[in-house]
Parts: sequence; structure tokens; C-alpha cells
Amino acid sequence: MGLLLLIGLAGVSAVLAHHFDLLRDAAWLVGVSLVGALALLTAHPDLTILAEPRADEVCGAEGEEGAAEDPNLERIGIDEAKALLGKPGVTFIDARATSLYEYAHIPGAVNLPAPDAEVLLEIQSLPIAPDAQVITYCDGGSCEQSNFLGAVLESRDLCRSVRVLDGGWQAWTAADGETVQGPTRFGSGMSSSEVSP
Repeated sequence: MGLLLLIGLAGVSAVLAHHFDLLRDAAWLVGVSLVGALALLTAHPDLTILAEPRADEVCGAEGEEGAAEDPNLERIGIDEAKALLGKPGVTFIDARATSLYEYAHIPGAVNLPAPDAEVLLEIQSLPIAPDAQVITYCDGGSCEQSNFLGAVLESRDLCRSVRVLDGGWQAWTAADGETVQGPTRFGSGMSSSEVSP
């Protein structure tokens, strides 16, 4: 009986040693992961950079070669756009990603992300009147997103007057333009008869 007990204890000891090695390795991996995560947070405290493309990856900076501007779309300056905010018959359309829109946007703006615009317009009605003055904006510079969105709206005859906010979101916030937070207004059950302020 003593021999069996001794063999049993040796087996348990071997199993525990093996599990200890596994636990030690797992703890080392968790530690390395935490150090990496802390380094990332230190370098980039705003983790939205991991989820959304940076403005300079999507939009051309002003004057940058290849930055597309539709020559047929009129530009509107920040001061004029601020004066139109909240006026009847004027609608701002945010061409940025939905997560950026929800984080902050121009009051009353409708979110219609430029990369998805054509597909969304196929399955939903745009919640603005066709005779509304539309101002599109994206991150900033001579952003291709707002130009693209404006061209899509004009080509489908959805809007008669489309202008692009000069400098986009960056210029708006730099000029202390009013901003709000909240969920998207496009695709949230609004009917096409509802008109943005």
C-alpha cells in the first residue's frame, strides 16, 4: 500500500509540475501582451485610429497632387456655412464614417458615409427635400469623400444645390463651429418627407 501511495504522489507531483510550467508560460504571454497594450496606449491614447482611416489616408491635403475636387461642385466657406446652420431648407451631410459622426458632428447633419453612399441610396431614401441646399463635409483639406458624395447626389438628381464645406470638419472645429454627439440620422427610421433643420 505504501508503494502505491508513493507512486500516486509522484504522479500527482509530475502533473502539478507540468501544469505549473503551462501557467508560467501563460502568465508570461499575458505580461508581454499587457506591456504591448500599455505601449500602444501611451503612443496613441485615442484608439479610434485603429478603427478608422486617418484623414490624410482618405483625404488629400489642400494643394496635394491627386486630391480630387469636382470642378462642378461649388465650395462654401466656414463663415457662410455657420450662418446657414439651422436655416430651413439647408441640410449638412457628413461623409465621414459613422463612428466619427456619432462621436461629433455638425448639428442637424445627416450621416451618409461616402464609401457606402451609392449602396445606401439604392436601399433607402435620403431624408431631405430635393430642393434643399446641401452642404457636404468630411475630415478636411480638399477631401475626396465630400466631393465624391456631392457628385453622387448630383448625378442621381437627388439634390439640386450641392456645395462642399471648404476645409471640412477640421476647419469647422478650428473656427469653433457648433458640434453635437449622437447616433446617425440616416437609416434610423426617418422618412424621405422629413427634412433636416
